[in-house]
Amino acid sequence: MNIIYLATLIFGLICIIGTTIYLYILIRRITNLFASRITKQWIRNIIPISLAAIIIGLIIIYNPIILFVIYFLMASIIIDIIHFFINKFANESSRLVKIWKIIHMALIIPILFSTGMMVYGHINIMNVQPTYYTVSTDKDIRDEGYRICLIADVHFGSSISTKDLTNMCDEISGKDPDIVILCGDIVDESTSYDQMIDVFSGLGKIKANIGTYFVYGNHDCQTYVANPSFTKEQLAKTITENNIAILEDDIIHINNDLAIVGRVDASFSTNTNRISIDNLLSDVDKNDYIIVLDHQPTEYAKNSDAGTDLLLSGHTHAGQFWPLNIVLDIVPFNDGVYGLERINNMDTIITSGVSGWAFPFKTSAPAEYVIIDITP
Repeated sequence: MNIIYLATLIFGLICIIGTTIYLYILIRRITNLFASRITKQWIRNIIPISLAAIIIGLIIIYNPIILFVIYFLMASIIIDIIHFFINKFANESSRLVKIWKIIHMALIIPILFSTGMMVYGHINIMNVQPTYYTVSTDKDIRDEGYRICLIADVHFGSSISTKDLTNMCDEISGKDPDIVILCGDIVDESTSYDQMIDVFSGLGKIKANIGTYFVYGNHDCQTYVANPSFTKEQLAKTITENNIAILEDDIIHINNDLAIVGRVDASFSTNTNRISIDNLLSDVDKNDYIIVLDHQPTEYAKNSDAGTDLLLSGHTHAGQFWPLNIVLDIVPFNDGVYGLERINNMDTIITSGVSGWAFPFKTSAPAEYVIIDITP
């Protein structure tokens, strides 16, 4: 097993155990206020134990309450630390200290904070915004350059509706892109067959001067469920019928100055068929501006050494939930988490995506599609 994943598993178990203990203490503190007349200790213990177990169960099965609980616990722990120092050093007879104790006991700040984060996260993911980047090159591309629209992680059915998708596609068409890139996870395990038809029909209507290109993400083929709503063949047929080209370690040459390279996804389900980037680019003219589309932001060093000029990815959702984005910056699951970064002579852009996985909430970055201007 990969050492990073093993360490993450151990850390996750420690967090679950620690969370259970803290929840028990917190809930017992609250229930003791209302159960002071109960004399039997086991009765006074069973309420917090049961509530803590229920909450941990909801967290494990990915119930949306996990977000509220996590933000609540974060705020509550910080407030408890502040409360400790106030008790230790402040004058207990002070009016402000008495007010603070009421605020602390009533959990007002954790409740307001977690509620606010949930409201913000839902509003944020429901309002998809354009994000703009400009990259330049010394290579001899056409004078007007190229405008690319990068779309990834729509996870259709999670948050964005068919009407919102249509409005987004019309908005993108109005920005006059030369090329539209669909960089994986446009659908996922929760997407129905009809929704799959709808999303690619909508995306296929975006007016791109040159073309629209798609690479698979780790969720598109509904890899993680036993009974998928559609087969890979049905998915591919729908995509191509909407004038979208599928690239699986394939190369498209444009105007004798641009090469678009679409990668097979690097997930465990498909990596046996993945060609090395060195071999893939061995016959590509290095005078061309080389754009590599790879759903997962990996192999930065290999791409840079092989001659990639621009690497486009999604997958990370920019962490989706703050402060997970900070954790992912520290723990190297991928080579990047979000945004534009320069690696030697290569630019990399990771989009946070149109939506997110499983939950219609996003607190780490905007829900976005990306407009990239490549200028000579």
